[in-house]
Amino acid sequence: MKKKMSMIGTGDFSAKLDPERMKELKAFDDTNAGVKGLVDAKLATIPKIFVRPPEELAEELKSGQTDYKVPIIDLSDIHKGNFSKEIIEEVRFASEKWGFFQVVNHGIPSTVLDEMIDGVRLFNEEELQVKKKFYSRDHLKKVRFNSNYDLYKSRFANWRDTLTISVPHQLDPEELPATCRKATLEYIKHIKILGEHLFELLSEALGLKVDHLRKLGCADGSTIVCHYYPACPNPELTLGASKHSDPGTLTVLLQSQICSLQVLHEGEWVNVHPIPGALVINIGDLLQIISNDRLKSVEHRVIARHEGPRISVACFFTGSSSMMYSPIKELTSENDPARYREVVLSEYISRFMSLSLDDKSSLDHYKHTHIGLPVIDLGSLSTDGRRKIVDQFRSASEEWGFFQVINHGIPSGVLNNMINAVRKFNELDIDVKKEFYSRDTSKRVRFNSNHDLFQSQRADWRDTFSVSLLRSDHLDPAELPAICRDEAVEFIDQIGKIADTLFELLSEALGLKPDHLKSIECNKGRSLVCHYYPACPEPELAMGVTQHTDNTFLTVLVEDETGGLQVLHDNHWIDVQPIAGGLVVNIGDLLQIVSNDKFKSNVHRVVPSRLPRISAIGFFAGRVAPPARLYGPIKELLSEENPPKYKEVLVSEYVARFFNKRLHEKPSLEDYRL
Repeated sequence: MKKKMSMIGTGDFSAKLDPERMKELKAFDDTNAGVKGLVDAKLATIPKIFVRPPEELAEELKSGQTDYKVPIIDLSDIHKGNFSKEIIEEVRFASEKWGFFQVVNHGIPSTVLDEMIDGVRLFNEEELQVKKKFYSRDHLKKVRFNSNYDLYKSRFANWRDTLTISVPHQLDPEELPATCRKATLEYIKHIKILGEHLFELLSEALGLKVDHLRKLGCADGSTIVCHYYPACPNPELTLGASKHSDPGTLTVLLQSQICSLQVLHEGEWVNVHPIPGALVINIGDLLQIISNDRLKSVEHRVIARHEGPRISVACFFTGSSSMMYSPIKELTSENDPARYREVVLSEYISRFMSLSLDDKSSLDHYKHTHIGLPVIDLGSLSTDGRRKIVDQFRSASEEWGFFQVINHGIPSGVLNNMINAVRKFNELDIDVKKEFYSRDTSKRVRFNSNHDLFQSQRADWRDTFSVSLLRSDHLDPAELPAICRDEAVEFIDQIGKIADTLFELLSEALGLKPDHLKSIECNKGRSLVCHYYPACPEPELAMGVTQHTDNTFLTVLVEDETGGLQVLHDNHWIDVQPIAGGLVVNIGDLLQIVSNDKFKSNVHRVVPSRLPRISAIGFFAGRVAPPARLYGPIKELLSEENPPKYKEVLVSEYVARFFNKRLHEKPSLEDYRL
């Protein structure tokens, strides 16, 4: 007699290490009945193998609702072969900004879609003995049925059953289940035609010839994956599909009318509301690779519901098995080199099948390791990992002058709220923003475009809202615009706290006591600067921010996912890839001065794009308020072999000179060099 599966409990989420959990997984798998078998058995609660880890459930409680909507694109003229500029632009925007969009009027008859959904339902509601004939975990089988392909690798099982159909050039109809045979064959015929049109659109959206992606075999090879999500008695405890991005080049999804699919956009889960007759399109990892990160493969998930069943049919275009894939030459340049190495498709698919669904390492696995800023994880700071972190700070500050930090303690909600608040302010009516428009640098709160507008050779493509705390840490919230008041106050507070930690680690990286840089008030003189870079119609002709170094001790930046920040490293411009929840930290001129050139203040810039970009920055300029403080090389870092390289700097004078110069001609380190 088989042992019954345990119901909801605390559980150990390591299937590979817990023998008891392995027994429960195998007991479930051996039924060949999938999740629907559990529902048919009238279970009142879900087995614990489906329960998400406690920390994940706790994090879910903090997430809020969002008003974002996935783009919807009307493809009425797609079969005529001539795509309008408007459609191409809509596809470009959706693929770069969202990685997801819905299409309507795509040419596939609604009867074909409805019959496909009905066919999947009929198969899953067949007698178990019929479905058992197809039950298999051999991914080489062309047609197979199971529940959770990664059942024995995942941290928790998902609440769904799946019929998978690999589509070779010639598919024997007799291999398909009789209940969905006719519907599937008809659906495949139409979806292949639509796929070819979509790749033509995406080629043009990338600025390539219309047949470029098709010639690369992007539309070759496909797999139809039919998911059946039964009604769930405890939907708040599990997921229909864990957070993941899709392998392959492109996914075309048909879904029934229960809203469960969610897309991660700007740190928020956005519902993809079903539209009768519409199809959901999303960019796959392989297309992000060959587009050299122009197009985004975005994480998404399916939540469980009390209602059910929900049914979806995904067509994954996998690419050609005979092709080696790498960034398209026309999409790379000296300033934007290839970010990924060549990918062998068979190796790529094998790697995907060997991992759990929520393992996010696939894209990173193929990235060129020599490109990208150092990323420092502060998660082990309170344990024995501090020495390693200090070493990483030292290396990054000496070699790059830039690095990113993750697990830094600032809630992601605070960062996302600040980005959204900057967006909301900049999208206000002009009459509201005019109240804050000023070029008077003595004003604590001001809005303008280009502080050096009348000195610069050309203006930069950005608007800026800034809050100065240079002379006093006290800020009256009433001075701030109402639409971003609470978010700005919280962000300023949190950035101040993380800066204290950063200055401690930088002190130790210099071989000083942890409080040294704070004792000389490097963490004073704060400013909040929020940049809004509107979508630029001709980004190749403009700059978002001209190349420069920062005139402060330290800069701490949060940015949205658009990208555009570049750092000059070894005479090459290196893109700073945005990390969700991460912060970009860079050394300023004054810290290079007091470290006597041990740390590096590096040149950087922002390039505009056809998408809007937002950043919020905390600058730390040191003590500006009276009594004035002079800053020069720290005595403890000097010796007979390493004499002072700079004269002392009065911060108030340094800042004043900055605002009276062009951005790229601001006070130079060389002006203060001995």
